[in-house]
Amino acid sequence: HFYKRFHPESMYRREYPDVPGLFDARFSQYNQPSLSKELQKTWLISLIGILMVLVGCGLLMWNEGRAVRTSVALSEGLRDVLIPETLDVVFEENNGALVLVAGSLNIQDTLKDDFYGISMAAVKMRKVVQVYQWYETEDSHSHNTQAGDHDNHLEKSYSYDTDWFDHHIDSSNFANTLGHHNPHLDSWPVNSSLQTNSRVKIEGFLLGSDLKEKFSEFKPFTSDSRPVAAGVKIYAGLYYHCRNVWEPEVGEYRVQFSYSGRHGDLYTAVGRQAGREVRPYQTETGEELLLLHPGIRGAGEVFQTEHNNNRTATWIYRLAGWFVTFLGLSCLSSVLEIMMDMHPVIRRVVAMGVSSPHFSVSITLTLSIIGVGWLWYRPLVGLALLLVGVLPHCVAVARLVWRGRGREGLGRP
Repeated sequence: HFYKRFHPESMYRREYPDVPGLFDARFSQYNQPSLSKELQKTWLISLIGILMVLVGCGLLMWNEGRAVRTSVALSEGLRDVLIPETLDVVFEENNGALVLVAGSLNIQDTLKDDFYGISMAAVKMRKVVQVYQWYETEDSHSHNTQAGDHDNHLEKSYSYDTDWFDHHIDSSNFANTLGHHNPHLDSWPVNSSLQTNSRVKIEGFLLGSDLKEKFSEFKPFTSDSRPVAAGVKIYAGLYYHCRNVWEPEVGEYRVQFSYSGRHGDLYTAVGRQAGREVRPYQTETGEELLLLHPGIRGAGEVFQTEHNNNRTATWIYRLAGWFVTFLGLSCLSSVLEIMMDMHPVIRRVVAMGVSSPHFSVSITLTLSIIGVGWLWYRPLVGLALLLVGVLPHCVAVARLVWRGRGREGLGRP
């Protein structure tokens, strides 16, 4: 009787009958998913994630190496570029040096197409042949049905229309070939072509073949006279081989001419003087310098434009590399979550208070790779990027160490 009267549990129950028991608390423990089982379940998506992380990091490393080499080469080019006193005479003492040549294109030979009466004194002349053809468009619609053994039904529909194309479309591969027949490839009327002038000069300097390849902006043009061939119609700068320009039939074709770099146009070229030609210049780092800009420009303007283009390309590749890395870590999210549940310390170091750990890890990887890439060329920039990427994780580790020492000092486990 004494035990029942003075036992703490009975006294607590008598005073607080409705409160959950302090002495008979129930403890529950859930079974954490196993890392090996999760890998067996998600092995394919995990493998894809690992490959994407490797590809993303590889793209970032390649891009930073490319950006650094290009920047160093451009700085060297701006330092060593030589502007000749006159462009009318090519001095032999400048042979092998990096020179800047700015002036008007001097083209004596013309590029011709006798059939259409086309003649143009230009660096390049392009002829594009387009044939009126059928093309197929596929539309897919997914429907949820309960009929039979399939719950998801994919319905495809095909539509057909005609338009001008500069490549052959094989109509035998259409889902419905009835009434949709294109001419066979053997009956293609005329092939497209690209002519390049063999002799192009800026004042007294000949442009090498590599430099002529950089002429890539084309402008359409037509001849001043009508073609000799009968049945050819000219409309909007194109030569039509059809009965009715506004209602063409399948198999009829049209031709368009365009040029790049006409005689008298102003251009600025930077490259190595090799005799009388301008060819690629090899820098001390092994990079090639061969630049072409429209208009008359100074050395500072040319190289500053190239630096801006390099920065733009670098950031595009950086964003692409980060995004691929982020997607790869997202594919590994379930595996990473189990690892962080098994080791909470990793979560504290990695997450940094961000709800998405793979986001913070992808940012850290991106900044660290960029920082390492620029350490040698620009140490302050590279070190700053490394610190921004790694410092938050270092702070998290320092806090954990500090708390651990504090507990040891208080005698806590």
